[in-house]
Amino acid sequence: MAYTAFLVGILASALASALPFQSSTLQNDMGTAEILPGSYFIEFHSDPATRAGEREHAEFVQQARAAGVGMYTRNTFNRLFNGVAIDLPNTRHLERLAGLPAVKRTWPMQMRTRSVAIPSSNVSPNLMFAHQHTGVERAHAELGLDGSGIKVGVIDTGVDYMHPDLGGCWKTPGCPFQYGSDFVGNGYDSVATPHPEPGPDPRDTCDGHGTHVTGIIAAKGLKVRGVAPGVTLGAYRIFGCPGNGTGQAADDVILKALEAAHADRMDVINMSFGGGSGWSEDPLSVAAERLVRDGIVMVASTGNDGANGLYSSGSPGLGVGVINVASFENWKITSLSIDIVGSHRNISIVHSSPGNSKFRFIFETPAEVVAPTDSTGSIEGCAPYDTDHTGQILLIKRGNCTFVDKAERAQEAGAIGVMVYNNEPDLMSPTSVSPNVTISLVVIKADDGQAILSELNYGKVTASATNHTMSVDNPAGGQISQFSSWGPDPELRLSPAVGAPGGNIFSTFPLALGSYTSLSGTSMASPYVTGMVALILQARSKNISVEEVRQLILENAHPIPDRNNTELLSPLRQGSGLANIWDSLASQATVEPSQLSLNYTVISGTTSGSSSTKNKRSVAEAPGVSVRTLMLYNRSPSNFLTCTMTHLPASSVSSYAANGSFTAVPRLWPESAGAKVASDTLPSAFIQSHELPIRIAPGMKQKVSVRITAPVGLSANDRWLYSGYLRFNMLWDDQVGTAQSLHVPYMGFLGDYTQLDVLSPPDEGFPFISMKGSAEALTPDSHVTIDSSHRVSAHYRLEHPTRVLKVQLVDDANATLGFLPYGFLEYMGRNYQSTRGRFSNSTLNGTLYADPDLTQSHDVKPGAYRIRIDALRPLRNPSDPEGYQIWHSSRFIIDSVSLAKNASASTQDDEDNSDEVFRP
Repeated sequence: MAYTAFLVGILASALASALPFQSSTLQNDMGTAEILPGSYFIEFHSDPATRAGEREHAEFVQQARAAGVGMYTRNTFNRLFNGVAIDLPNTRHLERLAGLPAVKRTWPMQMRTRSVAIPSSNVSPNLMFAHQHTGVERAHAELGLDGSGIKVGVIDTGVDYMHPDLGGCWKTPGCPFQYGSDFVGNGYDSVATPHPEPGPDPRDTCDGHGTHVTGIIAAKGLKVRGVAPGVTLGAYRIFGCPGNGTGQAADDVILKALEAAHADRMDVINMSFGGGSGWSEDPLSVAAERLVRDGIVMVASTGNDGANGLYSSGSPGLGVGVINVASFENWKITSLSIDIVGSHRNISIVHSSPGNSKFRFIFETPAEVVAPTDSTGSIEGCAPYDTDHTGQILLIKRGNCTFVDKAERAQEAGAIGVMVYNNEPDLMSPTSVSPNVTISLVVIKADDGQAILSELNYGKVTASATNHTMSVDNPAGGQISQFSSWGPDPELRLSPAVGAPGGNIFSTFPLALGSYTSLSGTSMASPYVTGMVALILQARSKNISVEEVRQLILENAHPIPDRNNTELLSPLRQGSGLANIWDSLASQATVEPSQLSLNYTVISGTTSGSSSTKNKRSVAEAPGVSVRTLMLYNRSPSNFLTCTMTHLPASSVSSYAANGSFTAVPRLWPESAGAKVASDTLPSAFIQSHELPIRIAPGMKQKVSVRITAPVGLSANDRWLYSGYLRFNMLWDDQVGTAQSLHVPYMGFLGDYTQLDVLSPPDEGFPFISMKGSAEALTPDSHVTIDSSHRVSAHYRLEHPTRVLKVQLVDDANATLGFLPYGFLEYMGRNYQSTRGRFSNSTLNGTLYADPDLTQSHDVKPGAYRIRIDALRPLRNPSDPEGYQIWHSSRFIIDSVSLAKNASASTQDDEDNSDEVFRP
């Protein structure tokens, strides 16, 4: 039985995925995903919520006991999933469990981190300004919509429901909070304190993420008014307090919360967390897909990994039918300020949110500001200070060490606060969370830092900071947030779905942490769309399908131009564009599908990627042409619809520079605004003439065929992802001549996607082998010893996601002897360019595995070997040997192998937990 199946079990048709038994670090800025060692999901054969399924739970316990398997049951599931989550002290017993009659499959437990809410500035944008640009203000004022009667589930860090803007109540008559519970307890951490202490009360007084998210949806105060302030809320807490350890939640806890929200019959569920493999086959993505099929609208953040380039969208937002949301910057910002008083002039400046929300930057009594040098003479504050700064606020330049380092050095010198002036024009996100830091640290703009330095030349400077605010325009208002993640998914499905305000959002925060704050992230954009969904459901009295809700949100969004050139911003960054609820509510037409993924287009022949298969190509009518059929629906009950279509090209993007080297910042075409380019370097699209004019009777539908031509003037060697928007111009023959425009984005890959390399080329330094702990590559025919302190590591970089990755030991005849630890992986995201996550590795520690499940271990014998890495190319069949990119290391000779006496394979593996397998 395949342990490697990574199916949640929620959908029997979902693809399987494998992960090794060993713990591995799977890091991601927008939300990490790790494998929890010794913890597993066990799926049974029958469907959930059946009598047969109930019997299997009892049978499993009896069979496991008879097999001599000791285990701890973490959670049982019978609503969305038929099975259990367990801790297994002896991981070698997993093979026994997999063979039990009641067991269908097993897979390892992942852990998730809340999506990082970026305190990019305490320039605290009032939601009301965002509401003016997204149609929310009109929906409130002119239609009287507030989400009343709609149940919204928030799966997050809990919520401070005692906040007056959120009702100040819990499950009392008339209270907005009528559902939810705490699944973890304050002290929970999936690694450090892995056993939850659930309870009925999900109040959050220590984190704030969920309180901020809930305020965006449903706050109804003078300072913050949410998108849908009349909804009924369910708060499902899945994260403990910060500082307990990794700050992560295990997938079984999240699945338990999803089951509870399903049982409570939520109409829409918000998931402002993510991470994982970045595949639609990811367990939580599949779980979200099942909930969509059960009639619940699922909304998720797409991730904050924009700096890491393409393929950075995370799960569960990639689940089929889930609305995953990109972040746009807010327009008007209201800023908490610092008042600077000098002998020459006084100024008020904005600042970021504190690096640690527990320590607010509040100084009601003016404190002296100084800009000292540290013991090395640097103004960057990375070394200890020789001078005493008791009671002072230190002005420090950003750079050369972490914010924690700067805060610790300042605190050691007696400082009561730190202002770090940026080395770039704008504000950015500090993090100074450390048990050793108990003073507040904020970032200020570079110009403001220079102004304070200039004022210090005239004499004494003081600073005070209270809750006073100042209003300023946001020059980036209405633009995509730079942190917002890119699509597509690895199988060329378009991502994200749509965008909403998420950059610099002022919302509610726990009373104990200041009541209000400004945060940025797709975590803030997701609840904005969740609120919009509630307004649609209220307007339609819930008499509308999940798919039509999704269509109304996506198709009525407004795509924005790319600031760097004259074309529209790629839908791989903004999805369908900035959501507008007024247009969604007024819509009398829809288009199916709402987004088009064209797969790949081969220009040299007469073939293009098929939209219905992953690894086949269909004959096209001309080189570079894809024909797609769309269905137009006239939802008006009484008026005819006349429709035309306009094509709007968008920027093409590539992960490769002109010289062929990989780049994290996507290359764009056209390269600059105003650049004159040949027409054949832009895609084009039109409706075939014999289908025109398009005229649809009331309540009827009509098919149209759209011919989309790839930018054949671009080189396929540059690996472009091209895109654009089909704008359908609708006109009804009513008395007022109602008009409306709908946008359907499309994207495709220029070239043969199935031939892309996955591994980085050797001239970029990877793959290579070395002795563990060394960065020096082994020379050919090196002699090595394998023992407790000497092992061989294979280091590799994935420049593209891969469905299957194998790391194996082979002999001189290229015969496979077994998998290394971490040697069989599935649904892998690509490595990032940053220092953290730049590469992954697998270490030969003397133990090999005969099976992909990594359960059947045996020892390595002395001899001559190579390490072979097989990476499945995109959209290829894992069972086809020709579908893999293969790399062989140089030859090395193992002279001797010395393993710890009587040590089990699992013990040997545990000694290699420092191996890094990067899984965004």
